[in-house]
Amino acid sequence: MSEHFRVTQLFDCADVGKALVAAGRNQGEPWKQIQGPWARGGTKAAYYRFRLEQAAAFPRTQLWHVNMGGRGKWARGAFQRPYALTLHGTDIRQSYWQDASHAVIKADIDLAGHVWYTTPDLREKAEKARPDAEYLPVPLNAAELPQWSPAAKPRVFFPSRWDASKGGDAWVQTAADVVAALAGKDVDIVGLDWGDRAAEVAAMGVTLLPQMPKAKFLAELATAHVAVGQVAGILATSELQAIGIGVPTIFADQVAGYPADLATVSVQRGDVGQAVREALADPRALSRTLGGADYVRRTHDASVLAPRLNGGYAKILAGAK
Repeated sequence: MSEHFRVTQLFDCADVGKALVAAGRNQGEPWKQIQGPWARGGTKAAYYRFRLEQAAAFPRTQLWHVNMGGRGKWARGAFQRPYALTLHGTDIRQSYWQDASHAVIKADIDLAGHVWYTTPDLREKAEKARPDAEYLPVPLNAAELPQWSPAAKPRVFFPSRWDASKGGDAWVQTAADVVAALAGKDVDIVGLDWGDRAAEVAAMGVTLLPQMPKAKFLAELATAHVAVGQVAGILATSELQAIGIGVPTIFADQVAGYPADLATVSVQRGDVGQAVREALADPRALSRTLGGADYVRRTHDASVLAPRLNGGYAKILAGAK
């Protein structure tokens, strides 16, 4: 039986920390989480509340687990404890290599007892910064995913925001390709009103939904017949949620590192429009063939991934003695 470590997750990113803490506590782990002041409005009062919660957690915490490079200072300083670090994307993909932020994120990585990264595309850069960095797939709370309930009218859903991190020009062009491929068909094409390129896709004919609470977003996603994943080559949380619900998901230009049984319709970027058109012919049959819900529960559910953290925690605490 593995040892139980008193770990406090500092901050969050796409509910990764929340999902892991909930799964760990269900398995008897004494884990907690503290949100940062920016998640509470960013006010001075929110900052003091964060520091008070950290001070209260400090005596009972053996180890901090920091989410996102650039925030490691909160695991050092006045409430210093050994810490783990999860790199989530922009921190190691871009910020680490920029003069303005390199020193801060390098210190976070160098001083961490163990480092994880969340998507396969980060491997090369993460291992260059930290040779023993380990891939930990994006965790989800699969139990909160609603049942797939496709709308009466065919519906294509773009679940990621419209900005450079999701593909930029290529992402906007993909939306145009889908709209063109479905021209003349009675299909709802929807996305989120989120990101600095949103107005461009709205002008093409994509109906934009306002940003909304997570439960409402998942309910909307569950009405889709087909989802179109971002074209940055990775599956982020929103794409994985679509797959986990059972929505057939088109995935363009995937990077190396995903398993052979990946439950997506994997195509080249220029073929996305045609793939969407074909998927709409019989989404239910395609969903059964892909087996997305089973795939996500087997590979991304936080209850499966939480036990893997203890190996890293044990390594950190053994080295700190």
